[in-house]
Amino acid sequence: MSRLRKVNWAPYLLILPSFLYLLAFFGWPMIRSLQLAVQRDSQILPIYAEPNQESVVVGKLERGTFVTVLDVIREEKSGAAGGLLSRPQFWLKVSGLTPDGDEVVGWAERGNVFVQDASRSDTGEVVEKEVPVYAEPNGQSEVLGTLPRGADVKIVSWSEQGARVEAEGLLSKPAQWIEVRATDADGNAISGWVQRGPVFVEDATISARGRVASGEGAREWTLDYIKRMVRDRNFKKALTTTLILIVLILPLQFTLAIVMALVLQARPRFTTLFLYIYSIPLGISDLAAGLVWYSIFTQKGFLNSFLQELGLIDKPFIFISNEHKHWIIVAIVLAEVWRATSIVMVIVVSGLQAIPLELLESAELFGANLRQRLWHVILPLLKPSLQVALILRTILAFQVFAVVVAISGGEVVTVLANETYRWYDIGGYNNPHVAAAYAGFIMLISLSVAVIYLRTVRSQEEKVAKP
Repeated sequence: MSRLRKVNWAPYLLILPSFLYLLAFFGWPMIRSLQLAVQRDSQILPIYAEPNQESVVVGKLERGTFVTVLDVIREEKSGAAGGLLSRPQFWLKVSGLTPDGDEVVGWAERGNVFVQDASRSDTGEVVEKEVPVYAEPNGQSEVLGTLPRGADVKIVSWSEQGARVEAEGLLSKPAQWIEVRATDADGNAISGWVQRGPVFVEDATISARGRVASGEGAREWTLDYIKRMVRDRNFKKALTTTLILIVLILPLQFTLAIVMALVLQARPRFTTLFLYIYSIPLGISDLAAGLVWYSIFTQKGFLNSFLQELGLIDKPFIFISNEHKHWIIVAIVLAEVWRATSIVMVIVVSGLQAIPLELLESAELFGANLRQRLWHVILPLLKPSLQVALILRTILAFQVFAVVVAISGGEVVTVLANETYRWYDIGGYNNPHVAAAYAGFIMLISLSVAVIYLRTVRSQEEKVAKP
């Protein structure tokens, strides 16, 4: 009986931390981002054909959707325990737009739609049992007493606390407080603050504008966010600018990187100084590089000062403006080429060091000039290194963001990464689903380009080894 082969677990144990790292910091965020792009997880408000929940649902509106109030109906509810009337129910006839741009007109309960009162009544009625009266308009202040259900109150003033930022960044209703004067159950006068919720106040009139504040929880697969991304007014502009930058930046970077690498390989005098000069941009961040080149192209920057000193212009030329978008593109290209060419150079230098000197000496011995040696010997042997550099720089070019924002502000000229941030940012559109769609789109085209590079830029050995 043959002995069982002993399994060497050392390689698996060594690779396990890397696998867990990729799973935690790449795999899970990527899956979650894609899920956000194609899954709706929010509150949806059904809109009814008639002002009752038994009628037909004519459409649904997402929480946060702005609506126009067309009509208001008051509905009296049946009496509660003890013979006291419960709070009347209001229905609003509203008009709003779905994410696809379709108009929905119908009825919704007012409790689900936040509408700012245009004018308010100065009297109210307590509709809940034992409502506390506070000294200040907050629940942490001193309790002065309680009001019984059914008590009439005189409204002195109103106070609204700021709206809370809840899930998905949508604003909820502000907490409203009412300063009242009333009589408690013992007949004693009491004055203080109560929350509006337990006190029914009939509105004299209401505003014609409102916002969906709540609805039914819903989770469903949808392409609405991807459609919204494609229909976004900045999508085509951002995609076009990103592709233009890639077409302009990559050839310049690779040409300069190969020249710089060949200079270093030739080992002229002061080679170490050249290496230090070439490597300086590696220590500069994207944002800092953008600011440096913005200071060069600004109205009072180095370029205008230099041209005025030479007498070529009489007054500063405004390079960075809405009328001169092509100059903004030029500034971004120069900033990216200056900042990231050194990365490509390092990869090319490592590839050059792997080329045997005997091959170059043999080519020179047989009469090949520099251009011939570069085209027929160096570049074919550099294909593996160039493949890695192409994939890295293309992916980073699709993600260019800080340089664009620093030079153009992200408004005049925009790119895909900037639109991703704009949709996610609380100060912008504040929709993480559309931001995830943008991020997924960037990842998809980056992976597609990487596959194309892997298929087209292959060394001779890889072609021969392919079955």
